[in-house]
Order: sequence, then structure tokens, then C-alpha cells
Amino acid sequence: MQFFIETQGTREVATSFRRMGYAAQHARPAFRTVALLIMEIMDRVFDSEGRRGGGSWKLDSVDWLERKMRAGLDPRINHATLALRDSVTVPGADGQIMEVTDRALYFGSDLPYAGVTQENRPFMKFMPQDRAEMRDIIRDYLIAAWELGR
Repeated sequence: MQFFIETQGTREVATSFRRMGYAAQHARPAFRTVALLIMEIMDRVFDSEGRRGGGSWKLDSVDWLERKMRAGLDPRINHATLALRDSVTVPGADGQIMEVTDRALYFGSDLPYAGVTQENRPFMKFMPQDRAEMRDIIRDYLIAAWELGR
């Protein structure tokens, strides 16, 4: 007695793997979507003055708050000229670091005070659900490439 077993659909599966592999090496569209999500998250962080995800930014000194008011600047914490906020929430804003390649996303602010501000009043902070949403965007991009091969 003899059994014969044959695989079927190997060509379709191989095509799907090729498409997914290509998508993994050319993920620029997914990274662009992630960048927009990051800007939305940063907008929420600034709207909450750092309270999003727990905690809060340290209050401005009375002296600094009075100087902001006299100069007609935005009195909210980390909002004086809006330059920092804009650099991480508005596509193409001055001071924005956003480089999207096929394999990576580089995002941040190159304003001279961004690093010190991040140390003292973190604005680039992500909650676990933010990270999960970013992973989901990339996962969905790869799955779409797989399914296109069917």
C-alpha cells in the first residue's frame, strides 16, 4: 500500500511571502502613517500639559509665567511661542525632525531647547496602547501585502 501526498498552492504562498518580504523592506507608507499617529499623540500630550499617561509637567515659575503674560505669549506650560509644540505636531513645521525611509522613521525636534525640555517636562512619551497602535499599523501593512498575493 502506498500514499501520495502533494502540496498545493505553493506558488501562491511563495508569491505572498515575496510580497510581504518586499513590503517589510519598503515600509515607507506604514512609517508615514505612524508619523501622523505620533503627531496626534504629541498633540494630546501638549493639550493635557503632560498629564496624558499620568503625571503632569512641572508648573512654570511665577516669574516666568508673569514674563509670558507681559510678552503676550501662550501661558500654558511648554507653549510660550508654540514652536516646540508645532515642531512635533504639525507636518513640515520648523524644527521638526522627520525622516521616513523604506526601513525606518526618525522623528523629533531639533529646536535648541527640545532636549532639555524633554528631560524636565517629557513631551515625547508613549503609552503602551500607543506603541500597540504603531505595531498594528505596520502589521496591517504587511498583512495587506500578504493578502494581495492571493
